[in-house]
Amino acid sequence: MSKPLALVTGAAGFLGSHVVDYLIDTMGMSVVAMDDLSGGSKENVHKKAKFVKGSVVDDRLVQRLFKQHTFRFVYHLAAYAAEGLSHFIRRFNYTNNLIGSVNLINASVNHKVETFVFTSSIAVYGAGQVPLTEETTPKPEDPYGVAKLAVEQDLAAAHEMFGLDYVVFRPHNVYGERQNLGDKYRNVVGIFM
Repeated sequence: MSKPLALVTGAAGFLGSHVVDYLIDTMGMSVVAMDDLSGGSKENVHKKAKFVKGSVVDDRLVQRLFKQHTFRFVYHLAAYAAEGLSHFIRRFNYTNNLIGSVNLINASVNHKVETFVFTSSIAVYGAGQVPLTEETTPKPEDPYGVAKLAVEQDLAAAHEMFGLDYVVFRPHNVYGERQNLGDKYRNVVGIFM
């Protein structure tokens, strides 16, 4: 019996590379690791993963990958996270964080992916809502948070309409091995250490 196959986007980044490691080393899965290397390093990618350099914005590449492989799971960690800048780079933000995600969701629905795991952001809540719980109503205040929330809502619609199972997680201020210490937007804990 063949190993379950997963697509991991953002696989050369801090979080994505750890997801790839876990899927291969702990879960015994096969992984196609996709990254455009705009924020990560190929050296972070597990040697047993099949690395594909490219962006989720490239729908032709996404479609080709889904035709070449039968993915059981999609772990979507690719994003351009610059909450503070997103007001000034709206088109870039929505292209990378919304349209790229929609490309993956469409392909996942069309190719009967079992589960789609999406990395959202605490930015969907906006500022000043404490304490935060899973029941807190999202109120994004910047285009980055708007894009992330839109993807969450699109996943809910894809589940309702097509049965695509999905998981959303919203990490905040994570740190650890392989963190990009030069990234002033995703390195709050590292800056204080």
